[in-house]
Amino acid sequence: MNLFDTPAGFDDPIGMWMGCHRRIEKQLKTLAKLPAHLADKGVDADASNAALAVLRYFEKAAPHHHEDEDLDLFPLLENRIPPGAELEQFRALRARLEDDHGRMAPAWAKIRKPLQAIADGMARSMDAADIAALQAIYDTHIPAEEGAIPGLVKRHCSAADLEALGRSMAARRGVAFPA
Repeated sequence: MNLFDTPAGFDDPIGMWMGCHRRIEKQLKTLAKLPAHLADKGVDADASNAALAVLRYFEKAAPHHHEDEDLDLFPLLENRIPPGAELEQFRALRARLEDDHGRMAPAWAKIRKPLQAIADGMARSMDAADIAALQAIYDTHIPAEEGAIPGLVKRHCSAADLEALGRSMAARRGVAFPA
């Protein structure tokens, strides 16, 4: 029994990848609470700290996560799934997920500036509709990924593939792969 919520490490790249989804969901929940907080209390220390935490995650960790997928995980699966119906299904899913990544960028851009101002302690409002638009993308994106990718990895990737994936993920973040 694990009494602590210890995230998976780079030696478990799929566990780490799924852990990123949980952190994205946590940051989106914080973001969704921000408009009501601002309306009730204005830009206080809690609002600034929340805005800063969301910014940090979506400016650094989330792009790494998408690069993990677009540069490593999806190409790996593309090369490992044998030709046939499963590969065609994966290709359709990959196209949809990469399209989602493209839609996330402008949705995030609408939120970023006011969020940065709030993080800096300036009075700004947040448009709940803009936040909901970003949330809506993730609400379908994460379940689509988690519904297919782990099973595909389990069926088609070797231990060496997973180690290479983990090493690439660690290198992208500038950290050492565990010994």
